[in-house]
Amino acid sequence: MKERIIPFLEYRYIAYGLSLTLFVVFLTVGIVTKGLVLGVDFVGGQKIIAKFGKGVNELQIRTALSAYNPTVQQIGEADSHEFIISTKLQEDTSATTDEKIRESLTAKYPKAKFQDIDALLISVRDAIEVNKLNAVLTGVDAEVRKIGDPAKNEFIIYKKETADKKKSRYSSDKAEGLIRGSFEKADILNSLSFMIVFDNPLDENALTGLVKKYGAAVMKSDSVARPGYIIYKIAMDESDQIKSALEKKFGSISILSTENVGPAVGSYLSKSALKLIIVAILLMTIYLAYRFEFRYSVGAMAAVLHDVILSVAFCGFTGVEINIPVVAALLTIFGYSVNDTIVIFDRIRESTQIETKISFVDIVNKSITITMSRTILTSFLTILTVFALFLLGGEGLNDFAMVLLFGMFVGVYSTVYIASPVVISWEKLMMKIKS
Repeated sequence: MKERIIPFLEYRYIAYGLSLTLFVVFLTVGIVTKGLVLGVDFVGGQKIIAKFGKGVNELQIRTALSAYNPTVQQIGEADSHEFIISTKLQEDTSATTDEKIRESLTAKYPKAKFQDIDALLISVRDAIEVNKLNAVLTGVDAEVRKIGDPAKNEFIIYKKETADKKKSRYSSDKAEGLIRGSFEKADILNSLSFMIVFDNPLDENALTGLVKKYGAAVMKSDSVARPGYIIYKIAMDESDQIKSALEKKFGSISILSTENVGPAVGSYLSKSALKLIIVAILLMTIYLAYRFEFRYSVGAMAAVLHDVILSVAFCGFTGVEINIPVVAALLTIFGYSVNDTIVIFDRIRESTQIETKISFVDIVNKSITITMSRTILTSFLTILTVFALFLLGGEGLNDFAMVLLFGMFVGVYSTVYIASPVVISWEKLMMKIKS
């Protein structure tokens, strides 16, 4: 290859047509028709690690939880029978209800302040008085109030205002431990709860009516100096629904951990991911302009934008969920594309100082030809590694590996047929401006 110059740039218009075709097909079918599919990280949901007995596989778990459309991946050793189960946020969960209530309260009372409280809601299957619960919880600075239907033994436990503002000993974990140790027939209820504090007294009936629309209730609190109200709702948590469905199908299982991603967190993560990609592109543009020349920076960033946008469109076309691992794949594509591009650009820069009798287009073709052996070797080995991830990584890594594979193929192609032609076009434009 060092003895022969391959005229790569003669075929750049065919490459432009291929890129345009892929863009049109992917954008039309993927984003316009289907739309991007956002994962749990961006829309909210549950991530559960569960341990099963023998003879359970990913397909059986997905079938048992078909109503939740879960993603299931086995982790650890095969004989550990541990699986990660991810489900997207349903329409009516405690997390979405919490957000809706807060939004409605903010709209009606814009100056009110929200406070998260470490509250515990319990139900006791035997008749019991508040005084007895207070006696059990004396040592943890807990306040106990009866709630709900008078015929039911349901209570809310939260932090009590301590004398002289001393440090409270309360925590819901301590309270739960005492309750479980003292009452065999006590159940810990799934719920949402938070406090809203106002600067001035307000119409309590209006507040009660507003939260009642969401099935929640209001209770005045004496734990703050200003008018404060605890908003609470007893709800069936989705993780418990999933556990119940799994136990019905597979018998006793063990939930090792549960993570909830609320809609607010999901929105924050999606905005952060977009900012991350934009900042990365800007910083790399500045670095390349400083390290090389601005024309090379323009070419490299054109190739990067080509690769990233085409990869996102590919996700829409194939139905790949956009989640944190996929964003990591997009950033990896970004770095991989730039790394391959600057090798060629560095050779172009060296050649322009040596070759004075051939045109700039020939210099670019020669530089691509000389570095092609390096590109083929490094790309081939990297693609083999990612392909192994795709085949053996399981469901949790399949999307990551597939996007990365596509991005690497596109990255090699764009280095030759997008980045380099843009540098030539920029050079011609600057010469016209100068002349």
